[in-house]
Amino acid sequence: MKTDTDPKLLWAKRLLIYVLGLYLMAIGVVFSSRSALGVSPVSSLGNVLYQIGSSAGAPSFVNLGNCTTAVFCLYLLAEFLVLRRDFRPAMLLQVAASLLFGQLVNLASGMLSFLPAPGSYPLQLIYLLISVPLVAAGVMLYLSPNILAMPGEGLCLAISRKSGLAMGTVKTIFDCAVVALSAAASLLYFRSLVGVREGTVICAMLVGFVFKLFQKPFQKPLLRFVERETKVERALEAASQGYLTDTSGNPKIIITIGREFGSGGMEIGRRLAERLGITFYDGQIDELAAEQSGLPLEKVREMSRHRERAAFSDLRSAVYEMSNDALSPEDLLYVAQASAIRQIAAGGESCVILGRCADYVLYDDPNCFRIFVHARPDIRVKRTMAMFGLSQEEAVREMENTDRARGQYYKRYTGREYGAQKYYHLGLDSGLLGTEESVESIIGILRRWCDVRGTHPLYMR
Repeated sequence: MKTDTDPKLLWAKRLLIYVLGLYLMAIGVVFSSRSALGVSPVSSLGNVLYQIGSSAGAPSFVNLGNCTTAVFCLYLLAEFLVLRRDFRPAMLLQVAASLLFGQLVNLASGMLSFLPAPGSYPLQLIYLLISVPLVAAGVMLYLSPNILAMPGEGLCLAISRKSGLAMGTVKTIFDCAVVALSAAASLLYFRSLVGVREGTVICAMLVGFVFKLFQKPFQKPLLRFVERETKVERALEAASQGYLTDTSGNPKIIITIGREFGSGGMEIGRRLAERLGITFYDGQIDELAAEQSGLPLEKVREMSRHRERAAFSDLRSAVYEMSNDALSPEDLLYVAQASAIRQIAAGGESCVILGRCADYVLYDDPNCFRIFVHARPDIRVKRTMAMFGLSQEEAVREMENTDRARGQYYKRYTGREYGAQKYYHLGLDSGLLGTEESVESIIGILRRWCDVRGTHPLYMR
């Protein structure tokens, strides 16, 4: 994203949002700590150490903010051990972020010192629930300027990069490990759970959910305010640079096909390509994506087959979507596939491209004809049963799970509703027409489309 804003003003805006986000998070941590029901997993160990220090009569500097800073520095040490040679000196600045956050926690503790200690469980829950939107809003704000990640996020990103695991999976493992360590420390000292309780689980479940609610209306305005793109947009723009467009002047058609599970969209696309004598792109895109991303081909194929089953719907992975520091394996795969699709489209050949958000990636390409194939649920269930040898119950479950997951994946990367007719030139009921009649109908409409455009590839004349 290019900007004409004065660099000093731009940095002032970004720093303001960054510090405001950290302060809201700090207030949320104080509220949840005061509830005595536990804090979010990433802060739970610092909270337990603070409770131990308070009980032992430690000096005043052993407060919640300083304990949080100390634990965050331990996360940074773990990040160094994970990355080793890939650890960049600039990452040491996370120490400054940890110190800043710790002091903001202390500031918030002083500001909220007038609040009474909750004397009943309902009041404890109120304190805890107040903390949830504060932490969620703070995370969204502090991530949006992309100034400096906190060590907890940095450690999870490092593990994801080194292991190839999905960010949601890494976050789950990290949260469980920190909570287990916090619980062990509490049990060893107090012989009971203090500082890490059911509130920790509640925070882990609700913060991501509330973050998602905030993200939809506020993420894009925030990014515009700080004048930056999302990490996926930036990576895709960089990956797509240098592709040459076709300058031969030969007319071409790029047909993209989205489909409901069990509608026969793949077979229709394959038959359409055969009839027109053009290339059908499906698995070849994975090969190009593997080459561009550096991911092993088998890993790419596995993720392509099961990406809808991965942690895209895991709300805890949402906090990483606004970070430009690194791409998760899922984001890396999307960028690689999308840039491969653009590379194919930039060539001189006509083709059919199946799935992979190709209709969105090529939405502004005047040569792109977008199709969505659907059918009645009962027809799709029967087709699924016949193709995969499933029972009716298994076929229904497979169809519903896959359609839901495809919709989540499509929504994540396009911001659009999967299958919404306004984004396609043609919506096709394959259950009504059948495969061969569907192909004939598409060809007829394609000819009419070429008439309107005034360009006819040889095979359409």
